[in-house]
Amino acid sequence: MKIPSHKLWSIGGPIFGALWLAAPVVAFGFTDPAGWQIALVALAIPAFAALFLYVVMTETPVLRPVGVMIAIAVALTLAADPVFGWLFAWAGSAAGVRLSAPSSLKAVATITAIAAASMALAGEGWAFWGVTYAVAATSALWLFIGGLFRTNAALREARAELAEMAVAEERLRFARDLHDLLGHDLSLIALKAELAGKLLPDRVDAAATEVEQIRDLTRSALSQVRKAVDGYRRPTLGTELAGAKVALEAAGIEVRVEGPEGPLDPETESVLAWAVREGATNAIRHSGARHAVITVRDGMLEIADDGRGAPPADPSGNGLTGLRERAQSVGGTIEAGAGPDGGFRLRVRVPAT
Repeated sequence: MKIPSHKLWSIGGPIFGALWLAAPVVAFGFTDPAGWQIALVALAIPAFAALFLYVVMTETPVLRPVGVMIAIAVALTLAADPVFGWLFAWAGSAAGVRLSAPSSLKAVATITAIAAASMALAGEGWAFWGVTYAVAATSALWLFIGGLFRTNAALREARAELAEMAVAEERLRFARDLHDLLGHDLSLIALKAELAGKLLPDRVDAAATEVEQIRDLTRSALSQVRKAVDGYRRPTLGTELAGAKVALEAAGIEVRVEGPEGPLDPETESVLAWAVREGATNAIRHSGARHAVITVRDGMLEIADDGRGAPPADPSGNGLTGLRERAQSVGGTIEAGAGPDGGFRLRVRVPAT
């Protein structure tokens, strides 16, 4: 399973890795190395760091670059200084976080064994156990973290599939409702039209009666369709909050929902439900946020995130314009712009009923 790179490694990961990589280099500098050893380290360490970042921050196959990392670690440990045995921890961590089980477990075990063998060949008895343990522990930690990444990715995919299934089920429900509403009336209309045709031209009065009944049935069917469509188009706040939570979390945005505390007037609920849909859509498409809070209380709905904030030109796109018209139709107001702590905030107020 491919994992988005921005989920695999935050900005703190490479910084911490760079600092950690400096530790064996600094220790190596105090060993009075030969010139060729300095040249070897100067060439190998940047290449090792580049490979490490390449593995953990991309979605490309990892076996070959991890293999090169292991080769560099072996060469520096045996040719330059045993302190570079710590580099195996990077190789093990990269394999653990990127490979899926059981490949990740096999890779970590193999890298730990190679690290132990390299330290043994280097003749560092006291450092053998420390380095081997550190490589095994660090690699196992990132193997566990990689498993969490993959589990979270699978959960997001499952949530997205559930949302799609819910939409498909709603479409089927609407189709069934229309069939139930119109099936009988349309069949009856067809029969009466056929009967009216048979009555003409001999029994004009009876045919006119059938035509009038056809007219009444048609109007009744049209009225039922309008009511069904109106009910289908009018969202409910509970449904929209649940859908927004699924959609936001599927997009990698952690969301917290507060409220509502009680039942709402249908018109108020409809406006707030549209606000939830519009706010969630904006957060997913434009914000780049990691967290969002949806608050519903006392005829007010607020969606705030920690993303990039409002666009510098005009935050009121077509969606927000339509939402403002909906709010104004029930005497409400809408505010859209930067929040007090940054990010973007959408607030809709409607009169309490």
